[in-house]
Amino acid sequence: MAVTELHQDFEFDAPRRPDLRLVPQPAPELRTFRSGPLVQQRRAARAAMLKRRRRVVLVVAILATITALCGPGHAFGGTTATGLPIQMETGSQLASGQVYVVQAGDTLSSIAEKVNPLNPHRAFAVLRSQIRSSVVLTGEHILIP
Repeated sequence: MAVTELHQDFEFDAPRRPDLRLVPQPAPELRTFRSGPLVQQRRAARAAMLKRRRRVVLVVAILATITALCGPGHAFGGTTATGLPIQMETGSQLASGQVYVVQAGDTLSSIAEKVNPLNPHRAFAVLRSQIRSSVVLTGEHILIP
């Protein structure tokens, strides 16, 4: 048998396989920094955070205002330079801003007692620093602080 005969006897009819084809797939949706649902989520989270911050600042401001209003009067300048509360100054013999003319027998201590009957030591210190002396003379004019 010759080679040609073998070739004729043996038929090479292998089943044909289908050709390989590329099937197009939809391109995956790319999420970039500036687009997509992540941006919306970030924006919503930031808006919620800013809203919380505004609420906190408002509550702190309200609490600070209430605390300041409930605090003692001297927090708003409710005392005079001599240490007398403003409410009591109107009842004292000498008020802030008055000019007192020293009478015979007056001392700086007695004037301080007229200015602030509750704490004459503080009024004495303020008067002494104002006139730069602890001695007063009859007829001298003293501006009550």
